[in-house]
Amino acid sequence: MTPPAVRYLVLWVTAACNLRCAYCYRRPGRDAVMPIAVARAALALAAASGQPFHVQLTGGEPTLEPAVIEAVGRMVRQAGWPATLALQTNGTRLDTALIELCRRYDIGIGVSIDGPPEVQERVRGSAAATFRGLRLLERAALPVRVTAVLSSANVARLRELVLCLGVYPNVSGVGLDPVVAAGAARHAEALMPDPEAVRRGVRAMYAAVSGLNRLRARPFQWRECAAVERALAGDAPVRPYCHACRGESLAIHPDGTAYPCAQAVGDPAMQVGDVDAVDWARLRAVYHGVQLRGECAACALSGRCPGDCPSRLVYNAGAAPVMCRIYQTIADVLSRR
Repeated sequence: MTPPAVRYLVLWVTAACNLRCAYCYRRPGRDAVMPIAVARAALALAAASGQPFHVQLTGGEPTLEPAVIEAVGRMVRQAGWPATLALQTNGTRLDTALIELCRRYDIGIGVSIDGPPEVQERVRGSAAATFRGLRLLERAALPVRVTAVLSSANVARLRELVLCLGVYPNVSGVGLDPVVAAGAARHAEALMPDPEAVRRGVRAMYAAVSGLNRLRARPFQWRECAAVERALAGDAPVRPYCHACRGESLAIHPDGTAYPCAQAVGDPAMQVGDVDAVDWARLRAVYHGVQLRGECAACALSGRCPGDCPSRLVYNAGAAPVMCRIYQTIADVLSRR
């Protein structure tokens, strides 16, 4: 069959990590490092269609292997491919050399931060190092996007998360990723946030973002709020939540095995071949029909819902969809303005 365009390529630079987050979705296994040959083969898959694509460097903790990051940046830029590059990091190992490497190859930086320092320390560890890295990025004037895993550990501290991040002018905004029941969190039901706590946390977060944006020169963007605003405006067609929904995402483990997205890496049941022989039919089919389903009939977003990560929907099957609570609460707040 004709291979689909790979519009979103995830490279697991290394399976190793220097933290032990309470809800890490990594599967146990060898802490392998991605060989340059595997990275080159994966990039060739994404470049084959000639269409623009994004390369996400992650893991594990990718900054443990700066040589691989540099090799990928050099290959992409020297080839002149129409690609964007981004690095997702816990921020603990950022230094001036790594930051300049990212500047040299135009690699965007995302940092995983779940709350103010005491929350970060409790759920991830090494909070001082993470915030030190954030300060280095501020001094370098490099834009940063923060991703926060939403769990019972931080749902009541979302307001503080916003206020904590808002003091950094280079932090452009934040996105919430509800915890995935995989890896370390597979049997950790206590990590799933209570629906009412989600509503309270989201309301408090909305108030904090609104207040912050009255003070900042550049608006602080909240990904889920922006998605709900677009949906309610109804002036654009509903688009899939991510490229994985359309079978256009490919995640590569250091050993060369291929998966439909980062959260599925290492799960044998989700494997779609390897970098030398991708099962394109399976890649297209693995998330086919996977949709966010909640109390849709009474929801203001019915028929125009921004959706959710299909991998999260698969792994969290049977649990109340947290993203529904997030979207519905935002929509309710917006309707009362």
